[in-house]
Amino acid sequence: MLVRSDARGFATHGLTRLQSYVEKLGTGEMTAAARPEEEWQGTFGRIRAHGALGQIAGPFAIDRAVAATADEPFAILRIEDTGHLGALGLHVLRAAEAGRVALLLQPTPPVVALPGAKGPMLGNSPLAMAAPRPNGPPVVVDIACSVAARGNILLAARAGRPIPAGWAVAEAGAPTTDAEAALRGALLPFGGTKGMMLSVIVEVLAGSLSGRAFESALNRPGEVRHGVGHLSALLLVANPTLLAGAAYGEHMRQWTEHYKAAGGRLARIPGERAAAAEAAAEALGAPLDGSVIAELVALGVRLGLSFPQLIGG
Repeated sequence: MLVRSDARGFATHGLTRLQSYVEKLGTGEMTAAARPEEEWQGTFGRIRAHGALGQIAGPFAIDRAVAATADEPFAILRIEDTGHLGALGLHVLRAAEAGRVALLLQPTPPVVALPGAKGPMLGNSPLAMAAPRPNGPPVVVDIACSVAARGNILLAARAGRPIPAGWAVAEAGAPTTDAEAALRGALLPFGGTKGMMLSVIVEVLAGSLSGRAFESALNRPGEVRHGVGHLSALLLVANPTLLAGAAYGEHMRQWTEHYKAAGGRLARIPGERAAAAEAAAEALGAPLDGSVIAELVALGVRLGLSFPQLIGG
């Protein structure tokens, strides 16, 4: 899952996360031996992940939902006690590649605030949707309510680079381009209040309805956390064949062709660029930033694992 994130161009959720996950497995915040379990009441399912990595729990939930919608039009799953799911788009893409339409939402501890707030108000609340289409790779929409993914700030902090203005504020609420200060402060929501309201929707549907306790802060005193564990998520999967038959594929073809024709040469269906990047990576390998490579080499030395030979290096 991490390699595929890098291959599709989502470096913020690729192998740059590996060291964090290893650390959290070591501290027990995530559980290496966890085995997700499922429980169903009709077409409503509960996935108890028992602290598993999101890259384990997510595909488990997707596969169970795909199986549940073989003879039913819809399945809704509540994923409990899972680690950070990473790039949500990869999970729903797995469903789309199996012929399903999928929507996935995951609330996170507060990390986003409106200008003038006393501190982080809600999570960046990622959500993703994927859908198969007959005239190209699946549509994949993967967004969060912040202007930029927190992973971009983590990468900048690791490389010692500044971040663009308008991404974040420092702890005292002042605008900042310092990545470390931003990590200890808060991200700004895209579209102002509209982005924050998107976070409210995710918090209600995937947080409040899960019954989990609300975590009031992402950063513990004196440290910067990311890729946290013991989260919840909500997954909705639909079988388009059972819902609309052949009309689904025809409608997808019509609107995507209109979208590209009306948008001109710059129009691109969400998911197309990532699919092209992944196809190139199949031949050339997934690109990795030099700072990530150095971190992985050091991690391998610490764990007694050799680093594989790099293409071109």
